[in-house]
Amino acid sequence: MKGNSTAKGNVILLTLFFLSGMGCRATVAGDPERPIKIEAHITIDLRQVKETATSIEDMVSGKAQPQRQKSSFFGEGNLRGDWAVRSAWAEAPQLKYTTPEVQQAIDSRKDRYGQLKAYKVQGVVGEDNQGHVAALGGRADLQTLMEAENKDRETIYRAIVEQNNLSPDALSAIRATFAEVQREKSDPGDKIQLPSGEWTAK
Repeated sequence: MKGNSTAKGNVILLTLFFLSGMGCRATVAGDPERPIKIEAHITIDLRQVKETATSIEDMVSGKAQPQRQKSSFFGEGNLRGDWAVRSAWAEAPQLKYTTPEVQQAIDSRKDRYGQLKAYKVQGVVGEDNQGHVAALGGRADLQTLMEAENKDRETIYRAIVEQNNLSPDALSAIRATFAEVQREKSDPGDKIQLPSGEWTAK
């Protein structure tokens, strides 16, 4: 029960943080499970962003494979064809991951996933609170790997913002949501950075 309350709180806090960056006024209509609406008549629901992040990270790790499906979240299709994620924003166009840049970013992340996993086990790589990986313990030799991974992650984050015609300020909320998913998916003992900035072992 406590976990559910924390999750609800995170959704509201992240959404309010996002809205403050856009300079919009928000009103919450009673039920915290419902999306927050802003005056520009755009509905923002970071729960959907979290579902998007979870699906992408499952594909990167190999835990889930693209497949044809229908649901309230995914459109019909597959990753290399017409697979698309329905936008978390009601009046925005669908977010498609079939662009060459995003496809390349996902493929590259899949290729280096095992290598990053091994470094995480060693405790020399961790997940920071901005949705990026970070070299720990002064491992300068890992810098090139960190830069390549973080560049691919940023390609995905920026695609979510750009394809939904959001303000660049939305990037911080997108990064924070992906960072939350990375913390949840980390294995016991992995180094993670909490929203407060503190590094700890999961």
